[in-house]
Amino acid sequence: MGYHFIERTAVPAWGPQQGEPLVAAGTVAGAMDASFSNTSTLEIFRLPASDDAAGALAAAGQAEAAARFQRLAWSAHGAQALGVLAGGLENGDVTFWDPQAILDGGKDAVLHTSSAHTGAVCGLEFNPQQPGLMASGATNGEVFVWDIVSEYKSHAAGARSSRMENVTDLAWNNQVQHILVTASNSGALV
Repeated sequence: MGYHFIERTAVPAWGPQQGEPLVAAGTVAGAMDASFSNTSTLEIFRLPASDDAAGALAAAGQAEAAARFQRLAWSAHGAQALGVLAGGLENGDVTFWDPQAILDGGKDAVLHTSSAHTGAVCGLEFNPQQPGLMASGATNGEVFVWDIVSEYKSHAAGARSSRMENVTDLAWNNQVQHILVTASNSGALV
């Protein structure tokens, strides 16, 4: 019995849809790959249903990104057939892609890009109870909540905490839809 693998230095995200298993991979920030390339790519891979052809998987579709990825999240929500992929990039951008457009060749795959953050976006997650909402956190303690239903508008998630220096990760509460926790390099969870 063999196994399948993806030969990439990348940030992953599983596709949320039922049926065919998909995984997205965005070129990770702060690392070099075997080819020493400085490009940034978002790729989608189809995982085979059987173990018959074990080995490295080839990308089923790809799109270029403006910078390398710190985080990647995938929501089933949205008008697109495969939902919405969101990337938190090292340059502070948050970019939303149409996964089906990536699989169809990458043309017109970007749905929206915002430079709301002033530093690398290190936390990114869709709300599990309201998948039309996504939170992003970055250096300088910045936290935004995005409404992908209302034209990708972002709102500050309250006043910036003096205990937060750089947001290193964040997560929505799985039972109470409006509670968000953020982690910081200062050792604080807020």
